[in-house]
Amino acid sequence: MAKKDTSESRSLLSRSDLKKPSVKYFYWLVFLCLCMGALTTMIPLFWGVMNALKAPRDIFAFPPKIFPEPLSKPLEWEWENYAEAWNKVNFTRYFMNTVILALGVWVCSLLPSALAGYAVSKFRSRFARVMAFLFFVTLMVPFEAIMIPLYLTVKQIPFLGINLLQDKWGGGMLAIMLPAGANAFNVFVFKGFFDDIPNDLIEAARIDGAGEWRIFLIIAAPLSRSIIAVLSIFSFMGTWNDFFWPMVVMHNEKFHPIMLKLYNFSQQPVSESAVLAALILATIPPIILFLIFQKQIMRGIALSGLKY
Repeated sequence: MAKKDTSESRSLLSRSDLKKPSVKYFYWLVFLCLCMGALTTMIPLFWGVMNALKAPRDIFAFPPKIFPEPLSKPLEWEWENYAEAWNKVNFTRYFMNTVILALGVWVCSLLPSALAGYAVSKFRSRFARVMAFLFFVTLMVPFEAIMIPLYLTVKQIPFLGINLLQDKWGGGMLAIMLPAGANAFNVFVFKGFFDDIPNDLIEAARIDGAGEWRIFLIIAAPLSRSIIAVLSIFSFMGTWNDFFWPMVVMHNEKFHPIMLKLYNFSQQPVSESAVLAALILATIPPIILFLIFQKQIMRGIALSGLKY
């Protein structure tokens, strides 16, 4: 009769450790502190949701009130603020603009970064370390220092003379997607993961006749799924929350992402409650995305933490 597999992953504390009263009480004390710390991160979101249900005069009341009034009749709260925000902002259209932009940035960012990280890690040349150093040193350059040259570049692509700010090129969408391909941080992370892949495995695949593209697609890419998931979330969140660069390069409102549209909405003669309701609605997709992929995100962060 086959033995039942009772193996399980080892944590910081074993079951025998948890049976000790002192360890058990300390464990639950730490767990309680962590839960309370996690709940504090929900305070800004909860405060925004409650303020969006208040009348404008109650938002700035002192002392501040946590819940809208009347407290005993939640159906009489200002629920129409969310309907007003949804209708005036036209979330369906601008959500779609942002999703298209995020997908474009994701493709333009992760694919070149993964290929570059693989090349820097596995292709050994005489000046490989110098090239890697020169590439990674760009992490020290703030975006504000390259903003004007980047704007002039996307306004007139060298040798091609294409203006990516025109509506026929996506009204500035390509001006956000294409520069995302030069992401030294992503390359640095991919290089660290590809360094952990044994070179003997790569050499064995080469001896069997596999080309570099096949090695990358069959061996390197599947082994880095966890970090791809994490960098995908970072890419999506960065694009979703980006405001300054889209404001610079996107001049036609029909191409605006959600954050730029929310800024324009806040400049209109609308109540503060409606603006807060619009902000809360804009946070729902990232929260849903995190809840769906939280397992992959935590695994990738843990692996990157062990590496770096």
